[in-house]
Amino acid sequence: MAQTHLEPKGGHGPTFNERVCSRCMGHRALCGVSPCPLLMRARALSNIESAVSGMNLSGSSPPSVFVGSHGYPKVLAGPLVPPVRGVESAIMERPDLWLTKSLDEILALRFSLIRTKRPIPVDAAVDPPRLLHETQTMALSETPASSEATLIKRPRFTSIFSGRTLPIGPSAPLRRFRLEDNPSVPKPVDKVTSDTDLNATTGVKTLFDEGIHQQQVTRLFSIGMLGAKKRRRLVPTEWSITAVDDIIGKELHKQVLRFRWINDYLVFTDYALGNRVTILMMPNSWQFEALECWLSGPDPPVISDHEYARGRKDYAEDVVGAYYATRLPALEKLVDMHRQAGVIVFMEIDPKKWVPLGVWRFREIARRGLEARPKRFSDLDEALKAVGKTLENRLQKYLDASETYTQFISQSRLTDFF
Repeated sequence: MAQTHLEPKGGHGPTFNERVCSRCMGHRALCGVSPCPLLMRARALSNIESAVSGMNLSGSSPPSVFVGSHGYPKVLAGPLVPPVRGVESAIMERPDLWLTKSLDEILALRFSLIRTKRPIPVDAAVDPPRLLHETQTMALSETPASSEATLIKRPRFTSIFSGRTLPIGPSAPLRRFRLEDNPSVPKPVDKVTSDTDLNATTGVKTLFDEGIHQQQVTRLFSIGMLGAKKRRRLVPTEWSITAVDDIIGKELHKQVLRFRWINDYLVFTDYALGNRVTILMMPNSWQFEALECWLSGPDPPVISDHEYARGRKDYAEDVVGAYYATRLPALEKLVDMHRQAGVIVFMEIDPKKWVPLGVWRFREIARRGLEARPKRFSDLDEALKAVGKTLENRLQKYLDASETYTQFISQSRLTDFF
């Protein structure tokens, strides 16, 4: 089986990393290694050739949909359909349940889904044709739904990874798709998607408040089922993931600003799937910074994005989707605590254990870490020592890259002086 981290003989040359893989997506050979070892691994894990014998698929869809971004405003969209029926389809679209699984188990789940696709204008969501309507109906369900699909060509692997989405299985152009049974639709989902006067942002907030799984909220947003009727649009899946993280985060941010500061320094940490997430909360008004480090080389660089009490107006260009994916759990925790704090998130990625899985991994690792009892300190230096013990890279490397840490210690010194 191909490894997830390769270096040509002699110790020199390209290695896999998140930014290269997310641009390459398994088919552009940007790292210089061909054929792509991750693509070969995907083929081995899916065994799709033996699973699909013809052009007809009949399976229990997770439910799951994928909307591409290439060619926007006319995009390739369609349901993800497994070629077989099975109980595993219930967790194929639930990354919040995957942290205890191995990489191969996760990839096997995702690569057993066939991405069906057809060119669809994004504004078709206003008056959906039959295929899109069936896909939207499936997206309403919170449980797997039996479906049938007829393909134009046999499935094959093309683009299997991106920076923000879940791994993508083999794809095939779609001729027909239909549901074989009625979907199980939660009442809040039915109410919000049927309200054609409700704007999309309010719809996302309402579904989140009603306890609908975030993956389903993102799916409904992407497939054009939220918003005022004439403004409904298909939204590429990778855009919708970060959009939903940001929409919910901004709503929670408003609540957090009304709370009192925490009294101590709190340190949370967790690790899974080659990724470490450590969270430092400080007694301060809301500020947030995401620091990310790819552990390659003897002195790896740290990238960062940050915001202060008023939040961000522009996109986090450096940390990108992981910024919003970790900001959301931090805000969730503070709302739960009824407290306000300054937050710094330290993220480390081990390239020897890494496969492009999407930003969900940072979100769910952060959430799990925040569920545990934190280490509590009355002194910043002691809290930073605890943070440093969780990290592979030097703590000072992170602190040198951090804007909010510099601002925080400057404020503390002014306070102490007066």
